[in-house]
Amino acid sequence: MLKLIHHYFVEQKNNTPDAIALRSDSGSMTYRQLDQRANIISQILINGGIQSGDVIGVYMNRGENLVAVLLGILKAGACYLPLDPYYPEERLAYMVNRANTTLVVSDNFEEMDWLNSDCLRLDVNQVDFTLPVAPTLSYLDEDAMCYVIFTSGSSGNPKGVMLSHRTVVNYLLWMKSEFELSENSRILNLSTISFDVSVWEIFLPLISGGSCVLIAEETKYDPVLLVESVRRHQVTMAQFVPTSLRTLVDSNILQQCSSLEHIFSGGEALSQRLVDELAAQFSGKIHNLYGPTEATIFSCHWRCLPNLNETMVPIGKPVPYAQIYLLDDNLQEVAIGECGELYLAGDTLAKGYIGQQELTEERFLPNPFAQDPRQKMYRTGDLVSMREDGVLLFHGRADYQVKLRGHRIELTEIEAQLQALPNISLAAVIVDDTNKTSPYLKAFYTPTNKDIDDLQTIKEALAKVLPYYMQPSRYYSFDSLPTLPNGKINKNALSLI
Repeated sequence: MLKLIHHYFVEQKNNTPDAIALRSDSGSMTYRQLDQRANIISQILINGGIQSGDVIGVYMNRGENLVAVLLGILKAGACYLPLDPYYPEERLAYMVNRANTTLVVSDNFEEMDWLNSDCLRLDVNQVDFTLPVAPTLSYLDEDAMCYVIFTSGSSGNPKGVMLSHRTVVNYLLWMKSEFELSENSRILNLSTISFDVSVWEIFLPLISGGSCVLIAEETKYDPVLLVESVRRHQVTMAQFVPTSLRTLVDSNILQQCSSLEHIFSGGEALSQRLVDELAAQFSGKIHNLYGPTEATIFSCHWRCLPNLNETMVPIGKPVPYAQIYLLDDNLQEVAIGECGELYLAGDTLAKGYIGQQELTEERFLPNPFAQDPRQKMYRTGDLVSMREDGVLLFHGRADYQVKLRGHRIELTEIEAQLQALPNISLAAVIVDDTNKTSPYLKAFYTPTNKDIDDLQTIKEALAKVLPYYMQPSRYYSFDSLPTLPNGKINKNALSLI
């Protein structure tokens, strides 16, 4: 079978047409019903002149129609561009223009004054999903674009990562096999479609006979409501960034999620302490996933175990189709145990950045270790070492390394030591260089108990494990730290404090 997402979905629909594909508090939808809606969207797009390879923007919140729209776009041979309604208008307009978007699908055009008037539009509210329509199924090259997701760019503008059907299907098939997906699997869709985690949350159950569980946006920010949704819909798999996972663990209510079999963590470094506390409430399996958007969702996996004498959890070993290299500044492999920059290669890499050939060539380099000179490797910017057993350890970002008064400092190491303290729940460290002649470290943290927030104890504990030049000069205690839409800590916001 061609490695196209919609082909795998249709095969599953043919096998289990009346099984539940989508579940939410507002109801459920079978595979047959979802396929019918996707076919209608696909036919409208094709009749409207959409060609294979066209980029279709999607400005919608999560829901049954959103999933139907994504499948309909793929069935029409186009690729989708997530346009998060929570993003600033200027950013959305830039993304639409940079991706040379042909058409935008939305259920709320009233909020889209920023959209170029020349761009074609499809209002989902005007679509009659009861109309009979013949099934559509495009036959594309497996290298055809599946989606374009924009991530932060160092230039100040986001960069659009182009992913192909083949690499996405490779990843989904690995997850399906590795975690034994079945018709009983129910996966929580916690992420908005602007984050690539949503790709496996939505499509993995739909190629496996299981159900995708859709929740309201406000639910994911409330631990009580979130746990109630997991219980109500008998969710079996869910992923969280460690910052969100910490909030759940501190709420001490995960014991109620008896249906949950797998919890995945990704997007930030995962501490062993958080794993230990999670395991005390959760009897299922805990996994750490690592990987940039440029290498198709995640590239490495590690099964976490509690009560290990570690500070940070390993990122594990590469998934099938992925290859890893740990290189020095001269692109030479470093020795076992030494820290090098991680480069990724194999049948997991993105096609590059849309409309940015120069940046693509800068980050996707010729792979000197491959026999085929056309093969590329992606420079992640992450500092990683390898243990004797081949397990990878994450040491932080190359661009998070700072030099302070002649000393090279890894900020994530300080954060890890702070979060290892029993009286700190969450921590972030930044450099304040407002005064260029006297930069210093600032630590922000949330205490586990606001009534027992002893800064002197924290300082004394850090002094035992970190040299003097890695100890923050100022500390700030907050009930919670600011986060980005994907749940990660917002360090730009902290820099303004």
